[in-house]
Amino acid sequence: MEIIKWLNENIIWGVPMLLLFTFTGVIFAIRLKGFRIFSGIGTLFRKSKADEKGISPFAALTATLGTTLGTGNIIAIGTAITFGDAGAVFWMWIAALLGMMTCYAENYLGHRYRIKTEVGYKDVPFRYIRKAFGNKKRGCVISGIFAALCVGASFGMGNMAQINSAGAVLKRSIGVPLWVTGIVCATLVIYFAGRGVKHLSELTVWLIPMISVLYIAGCLWVIITGADRMGEVLSRIIKEAFSVEAVSGGAAGSIMLNAMMWGVKRGVFSNEAGLGTSVMINADSDCDTPHKQGLWAVLQVFIDTIIMCSLTAFAILISGADKISADGIDIAGIAFGSVMGDAGNIFLSVLVLIFAVATVSGWCIYGKKCVEYLMGSKWTKGYFYIFILLCFVGAIARTDLVWELSDLLNGLMAIPNLTALLILRKEIK
Repeated sequence: MEIIKWLNENIIWGVPMLLLFTFTGVIFAIRLKGFRIFSGIGTLFRKSKADEKGISPFAALTATLGTTLGTGNIIAIGTAITFGDAGAVFWMWIAALLGMMTCYAENYLGHRYRIKTEVGYKDVPFRYIRKAFGNKKRGCVISGIFAALCVGASFGMGNMAQINSAGAVLKRSIGVPLWVTGIVCATLVIYFAGRGVKHLSELTVWLIPMISVLYIAGCLWVIITGADRMGEVLSRIIKEAFSVEAVSGGAAGSIMLNAMMWGVKRGVFSNEAGLGTSVMINADSDCDTPHKQGLWAVLQVFIDTIIMCSLTAFAILISGADKISADGIDIAGIAFGSVMGDAGNIFLSVLVLIFAVATVSGWCIYGKKCVEYLMGSKWTKGYFYIFILLCFVGAIARTDLVWELSDLLNGLMAIPNLTALLILRKEIK
């Protein structure tokens, strides 16, 4: 446990990784002429030529949002503020803005390199990773490593971390035993993910907008109630984002560096920009050009982090919940409870459960695609059974170990994907 924690703090999510994410985002911001790509957002809602083997771009958007709008938007933001102070929110915004450029790039390549089959599309992002590293032995090895890391991440970040947080929230708020949450989540994931991307998108296309609106309304209630403190909160975010004072408690580094680390780490945990995962669902979209698919991916990051994560952060800081508790799970409940009373915990518990199930279901599909790439389709059933079993295990596992493993695998996944994007940067327009 201590070794994994040291690796995360000093190597995987230390200065080198922060620089890699930042450098990649800046490169594509320059190459894509900054945010001029947003001039094409209006074209997204024009009907494109349908493909009976694909799903609509909006359905793909809601499915990918289903995988990102999980506990990363709620519990992880509280954790980021606890360990990175309010300044982590500022660096989360910067990471998201640069992440939009990176997410555009990986989904542009995903659309360009996807392979059409009798049942849909496949082989992304593995195909562009292979291309970047030479297509032969080296490319196959690196794309295989990426797929293996993604399988591991699907068990950690995409499964146990989500179920673990949902179970903790339900137990603390309304006393639901952890094992009950594990069984309920496993059953729901079988229904959501058991029949593939099309079935999942048919559910998320109405479920994700509905619960997102409810969550936004809850956050706005907290924010409006304490609107007079908004100026103080914004000032604190900026001040702590650039503080060069030493971190208390003998930890190495400044408050600014600590805020950067937690802001980027939890931002990536939430929106997955740079990990290459969203490509696996977006590749099934019937978008007619790589450019449009890249823009849909940009919307995913914007909604996930700039809107949803920011609202969570404002609700926490305005309510002062971060001053009352240092536990990410408690902090969100305290924020909602400040205006809703006991009903706030119940409200939050239900939403966390639904978000978590949607996230886990999407990650199950990611993992199945990686297993199919590595070992063939006959192994996907075995993977699915193990994945469902871990839904139960995740509910009762140690929280700190699950999160540390998730951070480790996230960082390792990003390395081959970001490197491939940089190598193929001239192909992205």
